[in-house]
Amino acid sequence: MPYRNWVFALPLIVGLTAAAPVAAQRGETPLPVWPPAPDAERIRWVGALSSERQLGRKESFFARLKRSIAGTRVSGMYAISRPYDVFALDSNRIYISDGLTPAIILFDRASRQVHFLGEDVPGGLAKPMGLGGDAGGQLYVADQVGRRVLVLDERGRFVRTFGGRDLLLNPVDVAADVEAGRYYVVDSYLHQVVVFDSAGEVVGRIGRTAADLSQQPPEPFFGTHQEITPGGGSEIAPDASPPGHPGGSHPHRAQTRDLLDNRGNGNAEFRYPVAATVSADGTLWVVDQLNFRIQAFDRQGNFLRSFGQLGSTPGSFARPKGISVDSEGHVYVSDAAFNNLQVFDTEGRLLLTVCSGGPKAGELQLPMGLAVDRNDRIYVADRYNNRIATLQYLAESGQAPPPADTKP
Repeated sequence: MPYRNWVFALPLIVGLTAAAPVAAQRGETPLPVWPPAPDAERIRWVGALSSERQLGRKESFFARLKRSIAGTRVSGMYAISRPYDVFALDSNRIYISDGLTPAIILFDRASRQVHFLGEDVPGGLAKPMGLGGDAGGQLYVADQVGRRVLVLDERGRFVRTFGGRDLLLNPVDVAADVEAGRYYVVDSYLHQVVVFDSAGEVVGRIGRTAADLSQQPPEPFFGTHQEITPGGGSEIAPDASPPGHPGGSHPHRAQTRDLLDNRGNGNAEFRYPVAATVSADGTLWVVDQLNFRIQAFDRQGNFLRSFGQLGSTPGSFARPKGISVDSEGHVYVSDAAFNNLQVFDTEGRLLLTVCSGGPKAGELQLPMGLAVDRNDRIYVADRYNNRIATLQYLAESGQAPPPADTKP
């Protein structure tokens, strides 16, 4: 897509992106769109998914009677609380993790129900974090406490695991390139992306390898850092250890559960990477969180490019958290500090900023993981709004957007 067709007058990121209303379908309240008129709209707010009720399910008479007798107004239907990541192939099945529920939450439009996946996982599923998937319907789950990746089939049944305590320290996200037989696991405390093959064997590591797990205590330590933003958290200052960890004796490792020797800011080096995605051409995109940038790699793990820096101007980052790519290769990055999405081309040039801070339609509060499905629908884990924000990318061909299927 020609870059000139995407360049708009961009406001400063903090405070920020204009959302121009247009006439909504069926005479409903106008939906925010980006960019504002007179430019052709490219992204439209669709709605937000927050509870099981939006699937069309109704509470039974006996459930309502029971609540009436008990004197409570709280419905028995599931409501999203503090979502961390989201994955979807299309709008019929939306998978969510929140880091607090020991299961993957599936919003299933066909059954009009919420399902909780992971009960059949050997050893249980204590703290699911980042989610990935493939076109065949398999779901990949970064199991932070188990220090492994879980694979579930298209019906949510357990298939296998790979990784483990001798290979991973703090896996927070996973991205699949099935065509190449590569599975990329983002490990924020190894400061690496660990590359597995289809047999679950490690075939490479992207990042510094000055320290490894053989230098660590045999048993994991899980302290209060698990309650902050996974993958490092916004509270971590440069050259500081994550909260909740004991100090270590090594002069370059301030605490024992974080391989600080592996941190770096050069090409193909990371400081608390937090998310990854793979585009259709096999490019791996990684959110290098505390280097405030995005790094891109080819299928052989070779560094291609990086973009971004710490700042408050367009194209900069403060707390980048999630990443995904649409069918035309545009790269979407969520920023938990700016409460927005930034959209880049494959060369890292900023095309558009989307959303601003708040609880309303077109607004986000602490956006985390995000996903773009095969229909170019965009899902954002809108953490402090307790919902999955849903937007639609409108292809340059001018296709009509799908009807809104959830209410803001």
